Amino acid sequence: MFKFNFSPTCLNDQNAGYNLESNKNVKTWTDCKKLMPQKHNLYTNILSNVKFKTIPVNDLEIKYVCSTEILQFLQKAEHPYDISVLKAEENHSDLLPAVYEGGIKIWECTYDVLKYFDLNKIEFENKSVLDLGCGSGILGIYTLAKGSTCCFQDYNMDVLEYITIPNVLLNSKDYLNKCMFYFGDWMSFSNVLECSNDIKDNKFDVIITSETIYNTENYAKLHKVFERLLKKNGSIYLAAKSFYFGVGGSISSFEEFMDKNEIFRYSCCWKCVEGVKREILKIEFI
Repeated sequence: MFKFNFSPTCLNDQNAGYNLESNKNVKTWTDCKKLMPQKHNLYTNILSNVKFKTIPVNDLEIKYVCSTEILQFLQKAEHPYDISVLKAEENHSDLLPAVYEGGIKIWECTYDVLKYFDLNKIEFENKSVLDLGCGSGILGIYTLAKGSTCCFQDYNMDVLEYITIPNVLLNSKDYLNKCMFYFGDWMSFSNVLECSNDIKDNKFDVIITSETIYNTENYAKLHKVFERLLKKNGSIYLAAKSFYFGVGGSISSFEEFMDKNEIFRYSCCWKCVEGVKREILKIEFI
């Protein structure tokens, strides 16, 4: 059974969500905004001073900056505002609801999805891809290497600025011409993207999301992103642990949520039954 490392404050607020009916657990979620990768001196500084690691995927190597070194880099630097990833580090927490949503870590299911895509030769050439809740951006970078365009979305601007964008640049500077970056809440994100001219028909061929169903309070927003931003003949790959202790999310509870809405069909295309149980769902419109 998987358990998040919560701070005491986080445990008290574990049921907080976008629904503002409960006065006690009201959270102010960050409105979605597009982030333009313009801090070239910052990116150069990060890539010059922070060590990187690699993930081998068959004949491909995906590079990414080391998270512990990024934290050290941020702690030493001067910044004009508080950085969410440092707040989480100070609280020894993987999650701070509506503040930090775990983007600095590369979670287990990322590796599962990479292996699945590689073994099954999933096609991304000329596809428009959304890496939803992208964190380090590893999955989106993989699709870029396979010929896609990619929209990277994460709740935290800091994660995109200090981790995702440097990772994209680390793999190829040319990738930036095929990328978009958005941060903020999912409901706000789907509203913004529906009115955007960034992608053809404002929809994606493929949506990839990994380790994003840990909190049941966010299911409605996640489902709405799928409904609004997936092309009619598109596919979603959702990877998750079978159950998340602490906030109540699970594969089965999200399947039940989809069943009630009667918009999507789904199938389990990969499963690990040993150790921490994990699954990948392929989701499409009915």
